[in-house]
Amino acid sequence: MSAQAYYKTPKDLPREDWLAPGHRLCAGCGAAIATRLIFKAIRGPTIVVNPTGCVEVSTSCYPYTAWRIPYVHVAFENGAAVASGIIEAIKILNKKRGKKLHDVIVLAGDGGTFDIGLQSLSGALERGHNMLYICYDNEAYMNTGIQRSGATPLGAATT
Repeated sequence: MSAQAYYKTPKDLPREDWLAPGHRLCAGCGAAIATRLIFKAIRGPTIVVNPTGCVEVSTSCYPYTAWRIPYVHVAFENGAAVASGIIEAIKILNKKRGKKLHDVIVLAGDGGTFDIGLQSLSGALERGHNMLYICYDNEAYMNTGIQRSGATPLGAATT
């Protein structure tokens, strides 16, 4: 993959898919579609950090995984903290071995971002860690019974 690839339409995206078929996400699930398209547009060596949530439960049920790139499942609240540690480790390895820097992408839900993960995201931002943090906002804790999250709009139906 080139470092400067630009895609004008979805037809221009590479055919290579980093999320393998056969995962356990529901047919037509917005998270599955978004995840596949996001990872079609990555630019090079990438490490995925994924806090507990629908995408994690459905794509990495031990002993199977739907991920074709380096993937780390982390606790609900520490996606950005783990990504920060990976970034610092990569910097050290790059200095020692002269390797190319990897991109680090965090794919977290709204509960793991707006609520219990906000402190680790705040710390990563304050330290200036260079990561792509993607919040999949489905406006509730959908995987555990549709409880309200900090991103749930006023008046939404939750349990």
